[in-house]
Amino acid sequence: MGVVLKKSKRFEPVKQIAENNEAAAVVKMNQSFQEQQATLEQLEKLKGYRDDYVEQFRAKGQEGISASRLREYQAFVQKLDGAIEEQMKVVQNMNAKVGEHQQAFKKSNSRKKVVEKLIKNSKQQEIAHSDKQEQNEADDRVHKGAHLD
Repeated sequence: MGVVLKKSKRFEPVKQIAENNEAAAVVKMNQSFQEQQATLEQLEKLKGYRDDYVEQFRAKGQEGISASRLREYQAFVQKLDGAIEEQMKVVQNMNAKVGEHQQAFKKSNSRKKVVEKLIKNSKQQEIAHSDKQEQNEADDRVHKGAHLD
């Protein structure tokens, strides 16, 4: 006769898979948080650089500036604005990616909790069944003992 695994033990591989999936989701979520932070920092640097450049140009402009230098300035500011706009899109994409990874983590965490609850319930049922079996055996011994008198 083969070994029969208790129901709670049969769920252990499922629990391991759920824990592995949750751990992978945590890693992805943390990576996306870091990437999000990096994209936000890059955006802030671009904005800061633009603000500094505009301020420097204003200071120089008070002294007088040629038309060609003004056109160069305007073209450069437009390029910075374009870079800022592109970086804002990157930030938005990263925000969406972070949201997706948070949802994946919540889903994997929820699945793990379901499996853990199944195992807990199975163990409780096994204990209750074992207790009932022991009680029946004790009752049978008492009952058989009463017949021997």
